[in-house]
Amino acid sequence: MTRCSLSARRLGMLAATALALGLAASPASALNAVCEVLPTADGFAALRSAPSTDAPMIRRMPTGHGVKMRSVQMGRLVTSGRWVQVTHWPDGKFYEPGDAEFSLGRTGWVVHRLVGECG
Repeated sequence: MTRCSLSARRLGMLAATALALGLAASPASALNAVCEVLPTADGFAALRSAPSTDAPMIRRMPTGHGVKMRSVQMGRLVTSGRWVQVTHWPDGKFYEPGDAEFSLGRTGWVVHRLVGECG
């Protein structure tokens, strides 16, 4: 998924929210940043139930899919060591609470280096 595949409305709403809250423009500090799963040797990144390779896998997130970075308190990412908490939808798109597909999203943990540029 590229940033171009996200709807202009959703990108605009993310930008407006960040500006309204006075957040820095860097991807890591953006509230509800949508980022891309980076290429891996096996074609996916594991979404896990806890920040550990021993934790059960919730789902396989294909390369190129988008994930929503979880954040708290003015855009600070939810992290644990080298892990970051994200929400992923089966089709790799981003959905908002009012969307019918929103309930299909799963929240879990992924190694931060497997998540690329946010927008």
